[in-house]
Amino acid sequence: MKRIDIGYTVATIANIGVIVGLVFLAFEVRHSRIATELQTIADVRSGWFALNDVVARDTDVSRIVMTGLYKPDELSTVEAAQFSMYLRMFANQAERVWKHYELGLIPEEEYLGMVAELAALMNTPGGKKFREAEPRFDEWWLEDIEPFFGQEPPMNLLLGRAPSSIE
Repeated sequence: MKRIDIGYTVATIANIGVIVGLVFLAFEVRHSRIATELQTIADVRSGWFALNDVVARDTDVSRIVMTGLYKPDELSTVEAAQFSMYLRMFANQAERVWKHYELGLIPEEEYLGMVAELAALMNTPGGKKFREAEPRFDEWWLEDIEPFFGQEPPMNLLLGRAPSSIE
């Protein structure tokens, strides 16, 4: 008759339990990372949505933003302040995106898409004036958005119309 060493058997079962536990933990960490990434992307997109919603819903704001982007010298002092505040909110949202990207919470392709949109705005005549007036923003984004300058923007805010058609 063969003798079974209870201590050895218990240790073997315990080691198998540890391995199974580690596999489960790895699965949970991966799942948690994916869930965090998706939630971060959703939060960031809701921030962009809020900014775009203001422009889409209010024709006065839309006119100020479009004039500010393409004909900034035609804005009144009050309109210029409103436009500057809009771009400041946009820049703050972009900084939020950048920080999430730096932490690894947003994948690079998602980040670069958002950066291309930011570059499209900041490369307009009004965006350039804003950057000159607010150089602190260049400290963190210029390196990332500069490659997009001079490229065709990923979106055409005027739907192919010339800036002269802004009324």
